[in-house]
Amino acid sequence: MKRVIILFVLFPLSGWALAPERILPNTLVIKPVSWYAEQRKAWAEAIAQRPADPAAWLNYYAASVFAHEATGSLQQIVSEMGKAVPNSYEYWVAKGWSVGFTAEAREALQTAYRLKPEQSEAYGLLQLISEFDLNKSDRGLFSKGLYEKSQVSASLLNYSYNVLMSLEPSAVLITEGESTTIPLFVLQDVLNIRQDVTILDLDLLTHQWYATRKFQETGIVQAVRASSFSEDVRAWICSQLPDSNPNRKFYYALTLAKDNITSIKEYLYVVGLASLHSLTNVDNVSQIKRNLEKEFLMDYLLVDFSGESEHDAGRVFSANYLVPMILAYEAYVKEGKTQEADKLRGLMEKIARETGKSSIMANFLYGTNTESIPYYPLAINAKSWEEEMRPLTSTTYAARTEVTNAQYNRFLEYLTANNLSDLYENYKFDFSDYEEPALSMMINYSTPRVETKKNKFFNHYPAVNVRYEAAVAYCEWMTQQYNQAADRKFKKVKFRLPTVDEWQIAAAGIKNPTSWKLNEQMAEVRITPKGAEMDKNAEKRMVSLSEPEILYPWFRYYGLRNSALNTKGCYLGNFKASPCNCPGYRGSKPNSYDGFTTMGPVMSYFANDVGLFDVVGNVAEMVNEKGSACGGSWNHSPDESTIRSIHRYEKPDASIGFRVFMEIVEN
Repeated sequence: MKRVIILFVLFPLSGWALAPERILPNTLVIKPVSWYAEQRKAWAEAIAQRPADPAAWLNYYAASVFAHEATGSLQQIVSEMGKAVPNSYEYWVAKGWSVGFTAEAREALQTAYRLKPEQSEAYGLLQLISEFDLNKSDRGLFSKGLYEKSQVSASLLNYSYNVLMSLEPSAVLITEGESTTIPLFVLQDVLNIRQDVTILDLDLLTHQWYATRKFQETGIVQAVRASSFSEDVRAWICSQLPDSNPNRKFYYALTLAKDNITSIKEYLYVVGLASLHSLTNVDNVSQIKRNLEKEFLMDYLLVDFSGESEHDAGRVFSANYLVPMILAYEAYVKEGKTQEADKLRGLMEKIARETGKSSIMANFLYGTNTESIPYYPLAINAKSWEEEMRPLTSTTYAARTEVTNAQYNRFLEYLTANNLSDLYENYKFDFSDYEEPALSMMINYSTPRVETKKNKFFNHYPAVNVRYEAAVAYCEWMTQQYNQAADRKFKKVKFRLPTVDEWQIAAAGIKNPTSWKLNEQMAEVRITPKGAEMDKNAEKRMVSLSEPEILYPWFRYYGLRNSALNTKGCYLGNFKASPCNCPGYRGSKPNSYDGFTTMGPVMSYFANDVGLFDVVGNVAEMVNEKGSACGGSWNHSPDESTIRSIHRYEKPDASIGFRVFMEIVEN
């Protein structure tokens, strides 16, 4: 039962040093993994003082699951519970939780239910076990219990209602995970909503016994999977069902893991809170507008009538509205429907604010006071642009380098080639603060040159002396060109400057972060004696990035987490450096102990764990908040050039550049 989470409410013990809090189900709240990791420690201390408290044990187990502890660790907890609180209600709940969709799980959960039928802790699992057994009566019983005991948040029920209303009659909806599937079953079983929809949960379908019987019951044909077929079973199910059932309409919840739908993404069209699979073009924007205008329950998004927290499951999922809303908003603007566009814009801003995406949305909606850049066809290599991007999440990418002179000059050449002289004057390199001889030096630095084998000139150095508005315009130009390219991989993207939070996550090299807050992340590091950071037998440990000493992207070599120098005494970035003992740099001119006096070529140092170069040092990088730049530069000391460093600027400067991020709007 790999992704299935028990629905329960436990009351915390009081008076413990780390303040253990009750662990609520993912159908009520969804918190960062780091929070659950801290709660795991807190409940472990509670158990140490009250080893016979079954509620503390179940909270400890739940926190461990949500903190993504290894299976062996979870099994050990259940084993210890069997000794400390044997035959308790909480033990049987944890036991049933731990052994998947099996007869043993069924027996354990039924035992818990017989002991305390009025308690709701096991209702979620019992609902799913009942579905696994295709026992509609029992599934309805536990769906009713979940509803009556308010074990699914009101906003999640509203969200799930809108998922169902995204679908046409008699559709098949593929889902994954308890936060998506449990509320859908509750709506069907208790409120009789969209009972025509067949819900297929991937967690259940990975069990062949269930899949065979479910498909027989619903009349769905399943292809035979070759034993040598290497594709993940979930991805295989998602791809083969439409092929084997051409007369059925298949939809995919927006909450599905992207790996499950990668092979079919070119056939998926977002129509609301689900994507429709179609081999032919679909006017999905019209469907989105109809759903938003006529089908969806929207009031709960406008008013926080239930006092739910920012971690409420439905509130967390509400970020999924932004993609369809963006598509509808753009359509309204093009159609001249200003009233509809303004109303939707206000709602988008509210959702973005509540889900931590306000900076992204502000950049999308308003950008800056830049003038619109007319589109003219330009022969670009979309694949090469894509290859420059490194994934942070399934929808957010970062360029591996800062924008170079060569890249920025292509933008300026586009403006001059299309007689956009006014825009060129606005967005050209700004040398207004320079006097000779510095002026000639900076012009020479920024001017495009034809490269030779012996001389690359400054083409691959970071573009500097660029105004904030010009950087935003460059991103807009990239967006226009890419979205018109015939050979592009993604249907629609937006290139933009990152938020500070996004930049810090990218700089730290965190892939698939649990949130966009650096201090909420956990990462594995190598613990070694001082000077032995490269030891292959290093101890590995999970640490919180809230530790203030974690300053540089190479922090995974834990002994170097707050050092700008490696074990040989060499600088790991282009900083305003002090004398060092690096071989080859002894006796260097002041400020060039790292190899460069000012800007250096991009990719001069090692990349971080997600493949980004020069995130600290070289040039500080503009973010979407005008006047802020992150990471320090050649003109900042190492202490001022960390993954946490934010500097203020008032005008273009030779120490400030920018890095482009890419947001996938539609796959």
